Amino acid sequence: MTRGGTRVASLTVGILLASALGAMAQEADTDLRDVRGQSVMERARPGYDAAGIRAGGFMVYPSASITGAYNDNIYATPNNETDDFITTLAARVNVNSTWSRHALSLRGGVSQDIYADNSDENRFDWDVGAGGQIDITSSTALSGSLGYAELHEDRGDPNSPAAASEPVEYSLFTAAADLRQKFNRVSVGIGGEYREYDYDDLTSVGGVPIDQDFRDRQEYYERARVGYDVSPDTNIYIEGQLDQRKYDQQPPIVAVNRDSDGRQIVVGSDFRLTNLAQGGVYIGYQEREYDSAAFGDTDGLAYGANINWFVTPLTTVAFKADSSVEETSVLGASGYDRQRFAVDVDHELLVNLILRGGASYENDDFNDSTREDDIIGAKAGVVYLLNRNLDLELGYRFTDRDSNNPAFDYTRNMVGLTLTGKL
Repeated sequence: MTRGGTRVASLTVGILLASALGAMAQEADTDLRDVRGQSVMERARPGYDAAGIRAGGFMVYPSASITGAYNDNIYATPNNETDDFITTLAARVNVNSTWSRHALSLRGGVSQDIYADNSDENRFDWDVGAGGQIDITSSTALSGSLGYAELHEDRGDPNSPAAASEPVEYSLFTAAADLRQKFNRVSVGIGGEYREYDYDDLTSVGGVPIDQDFRDRQEYYERARVGYDVSPDTNIYIEGQLDQRKYDQQPPIVAVNRDSDGRQIVVGSDFRLTNLAQGGVYIGYQEREYDSAAFGDTDGLAYGANINWFVTPLTTVAFKADSSVEETSVLGASGYDRQRFAVDVDHELLVNLILRGGASYENDDFNDSTREDDIIGAKAGVVYLLNRNLDLELGYRFTDRDSNNPAFDYTRNMVGLTLTGKL
């Protein structure tokens, strides 16, 4: 195990032991009432929610987990699948202010994947971040966030090199700021975001270097929104967004310039329909222009939805949908148009026993290429809240990618059991 993995293991075991000791020292309060208008997973459960640790004007919520999972196709290949058992050790801490004005939150986490038979797949991820809000006046607020993460691409990612001896690792830095002003029923907001991706090189199974520096880039986003409160529970708005994607390597170092500029304008609504549903929807137009004449421009419908439907006080159905133009490393493709749809269901069978399920569909259409992928997903699970300090979750996930290029087809089944300790 790596030095980072040893640290994660020690932290995970420590928090799990502390959680177990805390669990023995208290009994869960099971006198709860269902609250209509909140999702099953958002609902407060005083006997089972982590109490947290008070530190002055902050609340600290540490947690750690250990997961044992079986994956029947770890390399996401169309045939000759390789299966393995993966142990994941993870720890996370969230810190939230409790001030009456302004807000500050901090977060950090680590995760170590350990493969039983294929140690080249072992990965150590970590992330840190902060976010906050300054309440300038009762109707003016300035918010912002910073984040940094060391991550890796899943083998099933459409950009993952099939011949790579290990998953692609990369770092991601993000920064964002938004200024919002309220004028009675009218609201105005402007904001921006910066993302920087830095990919690590790797080798093929045969030891041949696979360069990934050509994927390094910076992305800039600028947006403005004007909204109107039709009622206390419904806001309608119009929002425009510009973005620029700039790559570090340019010709003649690489064969083609992948820089591009995007534009999007949408109309939408954030709403709450009594206690039946809440969320948001938008629809509009988006386009992307590429600097290189080798890539054709793309345009089309922009849409999105994120809606919680409270079917009963014990059942929540969540609908999600979105469309976007994503970057790609696929040879000859400028990017790909991604359309995603998903529905998730949570049902509270008992106060401390929650059934979960879901299904999803994604279409990835690669521009300037004949490749097109259809991805179907399904999941099911059960969460058992043992007490305030310990949770147990059993889950199953199915993924099937059907491509018009059979080399990119794959089917994967995963099942895992997770024990989470929290304070």
